[in-house]
Amino acid sequence: MTETSEITKLKHSLTKNRSEHLGKDVWNDFVVPRFFNRVDLTSEMPIRLEGGRGSGKTMLLRYLSYHSQFSLNRHFITDEDVSRIGLYWKADTQFLRLMTKRSIGEDTWLMLFDHYLNLKIAYEMLSSIFSLSDSHYGKVTHRQVAGTVLEGVSDFGFEKEGINDVYKEIGRRIRKTEMIIQNIKDVQSLNFLPVSFIAHLAESVLHSFPCLQGSLFSVYIDEYENLLSYQQRVINTRIKHSEPPIIYNIAIKKNGMSETSTLSHEKLENKADFSIINLDDQIEMSGFDVYVSEIFLKKLGESCPNVIESCDIDLSVCQEVDKIDARYDCKYEASCREALNRIFPGRTHYDLAEEVFNTPSFYNKMVSEIKRALEQKKCAKYHEEDFVSGDHKKASIVCASLLFRRNINPEDVAAELFRLRNGEKNKFTDKTAWEHNYFIGCYLRIVRAYKTNSTFYSGFDVYTSLSGGNVRHFLELCRTAISLVGDNDLAKDFVVSRKLQHIAARNTSEELVREIQRFTPLGNQLNNFVRGLGRVFQLCQDRESQSETEVTHFGIKDDQGVFKEEDQFFLDEAEKWGVLKAIESTKNKSLSASPTYDYILNPVYSPFFLISYRKGRKLDIDAVDFKALFQSGEAAVNSSIGKKLRLLSNSNENSSTDMQASLL
Repeated sequence: MTETSEITKLKHSLTKNRSEHLGKDVWNDFVVPRFFNRVDLTSEMPIRLEGGRGSGKTMLLRYLSYHSQFSLNRHFITDEDVSRIGLYWKADTQFLRLMTKRSIGEDTWLMLFDHYLNLKIAYEMLSSIFSLSDSHYGKVTHRQVAGTVLEGVSDFGFEKEGINDVYKEIGRRIRKTEMIIQNIKDVQSLNFLPVSFIAHLAESVLHSFPCLQGSLFSVYIDEYENLLSYQQRVINTRIKHSEPPIIYNIAIKKNGMSETSTLSHEKLENKADFSIINLDDQIEMSGFDVYVSEIFLKKLGESCPNVIESCDIDLSVCQEVDKIDARYDCKYEASCREALNRIFPGRTHYDLAEEVFNTPSFYNKMVSEIKRALEQKKCAKYHEEDFVSGDHKKASIVCASLLFRRNINPEDVAAELFRLRNGEKNKFTDKTAWEHNYFIGCYLRIVRAYKTNSTFYSGFDVYTSLSGGNVRHFLELCRTAISLVGDNDLAKDFVVSRKLQHIAARNTSEELVREIQRFTPLGNQLNNFVRGLGRVFQLCQDRESQSETEVTHFGIKDDQGVFKEEDQFFLDEAEKWGVLKAIESTKNKSLSASPTYDYILNPVYSPFFLISYRKGRKLDIDAVDFKALFQSGEAAVNSSIGKKLRLLSNSNENSSTDMQASLL
């Protein structure tokens, strides 16, 4: 049995789902990604680390930095481990955005930023040596460091050349520079450091310690996309001209590198100047579900060791680079999944069908819809009970929508249901697959009015699907679910009920939708768009006939040429912030259509609208309506777009076959 104090500790641990909550030393908290050995994160070629929010960019960079590599929690450090010394610098958006205008020209700001960057990197460089002397490495001692003289730094205006003196003076210069930037005065009093100072300092530091001969410094600049344009050009120049002993690397969101220019006529070129590592792709290819289960189980093991012991999983391999292969063992992967499936039990389509029959409000809704469909068709031959079968619950639920279709007679549905009951070939389960194609859409339509009683968004597999490859979103779903369980109840068997999982998914989704407005610079438009698009998908899903079921992604048609550069910028921002995911379009038949991609709404927003999280059918949206969605949101849906949807619904219901939805 698990102690309630351990449960409280776990709940607190799960609130720390951002690397910023853990500090710069993440050695004890880091789960080495399963792709770690497949990519070169320590080469002499600069790296552009791409990934969406929650993909673990910051966590990975902090792990690669000296704060973690030379951590006191790391008890064995080799010569190879000190051959690449990581220096982590995260752009302070609020502070760096002060460095523009205010009666000062961009040329001066550029020099000031360059100077400030040199100071910050120099400070981190010396800090890494102090950290190494504190670590368990042993070949760099406090005495050696204290006696180190950095010859030549006096040529850059430093009063003394002892490493401690230089370190203290750099700190003073940083504080002075920050005060001048904040108050915009006495800029002329600064003794600007050239970029050559960093190269000289690196060589001097490494030369001072025999064990560091041949080592180099890797600078990791986080949140590059938040830098101003001229600041990005400074960084780009350093990437372009990176060479040992100092290599510059950046981490950005997708579509975050809008500036490829340098301070000269040259531009950054992919492959020639840097290599790209896409974290989202790497995590997906290496198995997102196993990776997040390891992260969760590690947190669980630290708080509730008894639970982990019963799972019989050796989580020590999660923190050792040389044991990654063991984590691809089929038995190990199955154990991780099974452990999470026990904690977050899911449900099958049959379970959902049972839920409808066992929940009075759901059951009554199903029966009343069947009755209403028969009344609309003025069919006196059949009654609602003729289409309700306790032995074929999924088929009964699908009947609640099939009977609304104008091209299907009640006699046809009754005949197919009769064949199903008698084990004969039928359209419910055979090639036409009414159950497979329409069950989820029909289920969601029935439960919409009583959504809190549903268990649709439950199960480890559902939580991984809702997360859409975002580690942070997965942990937030788990945290919210566990927070809803009483400590005593959780301590008994450590299982989160399906209903609480569903509620947690809705609560998490609601919070993440509210967060969208903070996505600069297009937060309001993105918020309008998500709420409007979600409403469109909701209306598609609420059709009585379910002729277009589970519409969850869209394409844009621009036959009139109204799609402009600012519209593409909006889509790029939506991708950057993880609101949409672009997939290559395979059905874009219009030669004049500008976009070549379809777009999927982030599945984590699905519970907010009670729509399917699965990649279902596609909706083609006219470019004019696309603009209206991000400009007006739900207001546009309530007017012009809503009218088109009603016409589309009537058109599809009159068709003899299911058609691709199209708002054209």
